Amino acid sequence: MDNAPFPPRRAARKGIAAVEFALVAGIFFTVVFGIVELARIMYMYNTLADVTRSAAHAAANIDWRNTAELERAKQRAVLRDTPGMLPFGAPITEQYVRIDYMALRQQGSTLVLEAIPAGQMPTCPGRNRHNCLRNPYGGSASAADTCVRLVRARICAPGSADCDHANYQTMIPLPKLMPLNVALPVSTTIANAESLGYRPGDPVCP
Repeated sequence: MDNAPFPPRRAARKGIAAVEFALVAGIFFTVVFGIVELARIMYMYNTLADVTRSAAHAAANIDWRNTAELERAKQRAVLRDTPGMLPFGAPITEQYVRIDYMALRQQGSTLVLEAIPAGQMPTCPGRNRHNCLRNPYGGSASAADTCVRLVRARICAPGSADCDHANYQTMIPLPKLMPLNVALPVSTTIANAESLGYRPGDPVCP
């Protein structure tokens, strides 16, 4: 008499069912997690555009010398009140938000957008206003002539010289069969320079 708890055929059927369930469950959850990550990529693409819009318009009214206020503007742009990560937006933090100040130079009949190096920024908002009233197309040859006309905000990998793309980071570990090597958009926003921290009556510094 066979003392096995299950007849051989029944035990074999249970083993086959377990293997089939494992295969189907693995495929099912991989597809579900893939859909979740694709939806998150779409969320990131839309949200990063809002992040740069918020950062550019805030920076257009902040004195560029006030680094603490600029950092707070970047934090607010990534929907935070303290340093940290964009909600559901890893790896984006305020460190990925890059703000540049731009001049417009006239070359013949065309206008050329030009990033102003930090060492050639006007000495204060009052000086910038004076420069822009005197020559709105002053380039970045020297701080005495530079006119900040525009503010640009971008999403760049921290430390990159040329604003390299940030790489998407999955929220759910996916199998190696489904890699998501996605470069996030730079999401550039350019806004008109508004007060840049200037207040009526501020002096024109040297």
